[in-house]
Amino acid sequence: MTTILRILHVLSASVWVGGTVALVFVGVPAIRKLDGEARAVAMRTLGRRWRPIGWSAMAVAILSGLWLTERHGGFHRAALDTDFDRTLILKSVLVALLVVGALLHDFVLGPRLQRDLRAGAAAAPVTRRRLVVVGWFNFGLTIAVPILGAVVLSTLD
Repeated sequence: MTTILRILHVLSASVWVGGTVALVFVGVPAIRKLDGEARAVAMRTLGRRWRPIGWSAMAVAILSGLWLTERHGGFHRAALDTDFDRTLILKSVLVALLVVGALLHDFVLGPRLQRDLRAGAAAAPVTRRRLVVVGWFNFGLTIAVPILGAVVLSTLD
């Protein structure tokens, strides 16, 4: 069962990380070359198509991670007793920050920017900067979390 959970965890994390890398370095730059309504439609379509895949992968990664933590005794020991515990706590905090950041990006700032652009609001550049900052912060977390996952596994050796 542990092997199956690890496979699910790694595959779902791979979908999240790979999809994020593809969006950041392929999808968004290509869409930036478009203008006006075509740009807005393309960005909205990309986001809507990615969300079910990305959020499902995130959910599977979190659930399988929690199950793996339970199987390795992560919920039964006193916090901060071992390298496993400390690293897992740090990884969990980063995952929580990533989820909050992704929710903010996908469901608050992204839609706000779309509304601002449609309305020709003066706030659009500020909203865009915030969206970009949150996006890059999320990207950094997206890279850091699997690195900590590898560190967590190394503490089990």
